[in-house]
Amino acid sequence: MTPWYASWFNTPYYYDLYSHRDHHEARALILTLCKSLNVEPGQSALDIACGRGRHALVLAESGLHTVGIDLSAENIAIASKMGHDHLSFQVGNMLEPLEVHCAHWVFNLFTSFGYFENDAMHQQAIENMANALLPSGKLVLDYMNAQKITAELVPKDQIKTNLATYEISRRLEDQTIVKSIKVTEDGCSIFNYEERVRAFSKAELCEFMERAGLNVKSVHGDYELGTFDQEYSDRLIIIAEKLPHP
Repeated sequence: MTPWYASWFNTPYYYDLYSHRDHHEARALILTLCKSLNVEPGQSALDIACGRGRHALVLAESGLHTVGIDLSAENIAIASKMGHDHLSFQVGNMLEPLEVHCAHWVFNLFTSFGYFENDAMHQQAIENMANALLPSGKLVLDYMNAQKITAELVPKDQIKTNLATYEISRRLEDQTIVKSIKVTEDGCSIFNYEERVRAFSKAELCEFMERAGLNVKSVHGDYELGTFDQEYSDRLIIIAEKLPHP
């Protein structure tokens, strides 16, 4: 059975619903990260679950030799149309060993994690990211602040765009945030999708990283890299460094 994310992320409706997550937002985030984390031109970077490449492009424009990896061949085909000397793309699955093993930076952005069936699969994904890093390389994981989201969960919502109407319902089920999405065009129901993202805590994510040989260096709560507060922060951004070989 095809995982929900493999089908939903391949549709035009996904990109329509989240169209506010645009290149302007991506540029602002990457430029902030590069400045705050002392990212140096000439270093290498992986953008894991890169989608159509909006973050990867800004990384390349910032001087990093960047590879964007995504499960969707369609996304990679679209992303590959963005020409840049420092940028390439490939189809890949974070649950499988990655072909790159010498990155200074690995980025996993916009809650591109938490989708899998069990903790062992999430642990494997983190270990694959860690294995792609050079010793002392860093992983940047941008996740939702699950505690704030679950506390403020909006049960029902409707969003209208030029393409479709989206009727959305949300619930918490077995420590997983479930978002059911009904897509309607011209009054006719076309598709029903369901997003399922684990409501991982800061402690759980940090434990995944420590088991993978990563040392958590800092935790932030927004795209300006402010201090994380589990009650008020919108994001949970973890910076972790790969421990040198003994």
